[in-house]
Amino acid sequence: METKPFLLGILLGGLILAGCSPVTTTSSSPNESSSTSSGSALSSESGSSSSISSSSGSSSQADYETKTVAELIALAAEHTDSASEERYYVRATVDEVSDPKNGGMTISDDTGSIEVFRTYSSDGKTSYGDLEEKPVAGDEVVLYGNLQTYKGTAEIHSGWIMEFTHVVPDIDPDEYELSTLKEAHEAKDGTILKVEGTVLRHTFNSSLNEIGFILGDATGTAYVYDSQIAPQVEDGETVTLVASKDYWILDDEQDYAEKNGYLGANQLTNAILVSHSEGSAFDYDAASSETTVKDLMEVPFSSDCTGLLYKVNAHIKKDVKYESSGAVDFTNYYINDLDGTTGTYTYTQADGKDFAWLDAYDGKNVILYMTVLNAKMSASGGTWRFLPIEVSDEAFSFPASAIPEFVVEYYGLKQIQDAYYADPSAELTTVIDNDVIPFTGATLSFSSSNASVISIVEENGKRVLHAHTENPGKATITVSGAYGSEKAYSTEVEVEVINLETMPALTVSEAIASSVDESKLLTVRATVGPSLLNQPGFYLIDDSGIIAVRLTSYDAFDGSFEIGDKVIVQGYRNLWGNKDSEICLSDATVFANLYGGDGTYPTSSFISGKTISDLLSYDVFDPTHTAEAYILEGVTVNYVKTGYQPTYTFSDTDGNALSIYCSGEKQLSWLAPFVDKTVTVEVALCKWNTNGSTTVCPLAVIDEEGTKTVNTYNFPA
Repeated sequence: METKPFLLGILLGGLILAGCSPVTTTSSSPNESSSTSSGSALSSESGSSSSISSSSGSSSQADYETKTVAELIALAAEHTDSASEERYYVRATVDEVSDPKNGGMTISDDTGSIEVFRTYSSDGKTSYGDLEEKPVAGDEVVLYGNLQTYKGTAEIHSGWIMEFTHVVPDIDPDEYELSTLKEAHEAKDGTILKVEGTVLRHTFNSSLNEIGFILGDATGTAYVYDSQIAPQVEDGETVTLVASKDYWILDDEQDYAEKNGYLGANQLTNAILVSHSEGSAFDYDAASSETTVKDLMEVPFSSDCTGLLYKVNAHIKKDVKYESSGAVDFTNYYINDLDGTTGTYTYTQADGKDFAWLDAYDGKNVILYMTVLNAKMSASGGTWRFLPIEVSDEAFSFPASAIPEFVVEYYGLKQIQDAYYADPSAELTTVIDNDVIPFTGATLSFSSSNASVISIVEENGKRVLHAHTENPGKATITVSGAYGSEKAYSTEVEVEVINLETMPALTVSEAIASSVDESKLLTVRATVGPSLLNQPGFYLIDDSGIIAVRLTSYDAFDGSFEIGDKVIVQGYRNLWGNKDSEICLSDATVFANLYGGDGTYPTSSFISGKTISDLLSYDVFDPTHTAEAYILEGVTVNYVKTGYQPTYTFSDTDGNALSIYCSGEKQLSWLAPFVDKTVTVEVALCKWNTNGSTTVCPLAVIDEEGTKTVNTYNFPA
């Protein structure tokens, strides 16, 4: 989740209801009791009071000979190998506590800001996370710390909290009636609420610091986002909060969210912790709604479904990707439905480490309690993000009587499209085996109400669906499922056949010539070409040119199109990168597949007669060349083992070499058979980043016998 700035006014939100707020100044001490504490200090009485205390015996703020932040930064420059032995006082405002366990924070005054690596009690013995009272964002703090410059950045290495001034909201929690979490979920944005519930599961940032938690009561759940309070409460505790209702959307997704009707993540923020104590067992069934992963994936984005508790049957799958060195690249945990594929991965902030508790269920079917935390939004739609909360002790079972309906809903309907723009000549799968539930030998049958529009016929012992664009119209497809002696199940779906011959569409060269406009959706008809590397997309090619198509996500490569297919793509003419150096269609989708793919694409617009030296002479940040493809002859493929990690390059006999834009050799493993061989290559110049070197995306390699091997990296195997 995006970290919100913890400026004072944002921290308190709408909680300061009665004018000015009192302040208290206190020293730091170890935490001895957790029955009542606060993330934002809370006064239980009306009115205000101030007090000053310090563990060193001082009773006045004037006792410290403080430095400014600017002076600390200058002094830190003298210590690049290790932290200084000398300590200095500084009085500043806490901008953000980035590490609630160790007290890493950013502080600032009128002269600048500086990072603090760790903070402790005033005697330097007790870590920030174990302090009963501690400064949070918005507080004024006096630190006594040593200095260093670490990797070019000045910081206070170890800051002792001598005292801090806490802003106390002038608010009495007893003035608020207790609301249920169902009422909190339905409350308007900005409403101040008092709620009570059980802490069910924490969420974490990339450093595994607690930044929020799921709170549950008998009526439902709510997500509480507050990195100051989250470390103070434990899973299973009963917590009482006063908090502000909020709908959160990532800043750069606001426009997409509005377009798709997405309300935002329903959550509670800017909370005041009234009390927390040992809790009792939580009744998950009373608080949850029973549904399926498939149904949740299909919930419209206009639905206010985030933060609620759902009970689903799920197949848990841990997916670990490795680098060529054998080190872990990333880890995801998939929450799939019982077909093993419908679902999505958990919303991890810490490369899967925050969901290591799911390891015990890897590869298993479970009854899972989970929430939809938020949605990732883009120009073409979005994806719900799941947060698993608890696995039920109840034994998982799936009745055989439910298999006929299951195969129709999960395997049959998936084979039928809502609309056809060309004849897919699609072979229909009619025998279904499932190794997740598991079962074998379930069957599907298909029939059409209007064979002149959609016909389903027997061809060479297979059922094949044809769409007849010469006779556009609608037809009802009946899909039926059967399994042994169980009662059969049938459902109907209406499909439409549309003739797109008259649909206006641009050529590739017309798309390239279009003005950059992220609000104007372009429609382009051309052929699917080779894969991009390190980007979720492919090249779109016709006889007039080539352009990179950057899809909304890698998930778009779902097998619905392949290299050589004639497609209609919709996207926004864009210049990608900080230097506007890559011409592309961004946030693009494949609107329609006109099929006909045979793995080939037109190359008549590709430029021949150029050398590697010619390409190296171009201005790398001139976007013009990124909408060009080149055929280079007499090129040697090299496997380069030096540097950060092994990779591949193309070179000529004069020693000139072309770098390939990628994130590692695994994206280029298809080049391995050509190492040290002289070949012809098709390449497109690309510049997605700000690196000053010339880079290309390899489209294909043609060996001495004329056999072409195409870059299919993003496409499913």
